[in-house]
Amino acid sequence: MTVMKGSFGPAAPSRGIRATTGRRGGATAGTGAFTIIEAVISTIIVAAMLVAALNAVGASRLTQHKASVANRGWLLAESLMAEVLRRDYQDPYKPIVFGPEADESTTTRADFDDVDDYHMWSSSPPVDEDGTALANTTGWQRSVTVEWVVAKEPAQVAGSESYAKRITVTVRHNNVPQATLVAVRTDHQK
Repeated sequence: MTVMKGSFGPAAPSRGIRATTGRRGGATAGTGAFTIIEAVISTIIVAAMLVAALNAVGASRLTQHKASVANRGWLLAESLMAEVLRRDYQDPYKPIVFGPEADESTTTRADFDDVDDYHMWSSSPPVDEDGTALANTTGWQRSVTVEWVVAKEPAQVAGSESYAKRITVTVRHNNVPQATLVAVRTDHQK
């Protein structure tokens, strides 16, 4: 029989060999360490949120621009319609002619004295009554049509004097209609 010498209990670690986790610095696995995969996922999430935010800002700016253009169109239409409606129904001193009379310039509206003088008038860019171009109106156009209509039925065009005239002011920006105003002017003396 052979007898073995030594200890049969738990083995003591050998000198020079140490238990580690595979990381330098002694960090142990599962303690919240930040891995490259986590960094990539975080970057992707932040990038997606940034793209969504930029899309929302872009859509908001586009909506604001469209609203601004539409509002400017209405203001240009309202100012011209107010000017037309300040005029008489028809020229009280000259023979009745539909449209500008022979002595009225078609380049300015300063001589227009009755509403039908504006018939088929148009300008691009919009101009003031004296023919001066309005500031910052490149790409804009204003036009007016005037028609005789049946007084009790303003949607129905009349072929001759009916003592009611429908005035339509249309404003376009880059050939896209932005505002259309319609008013009916009647001869209060009839």
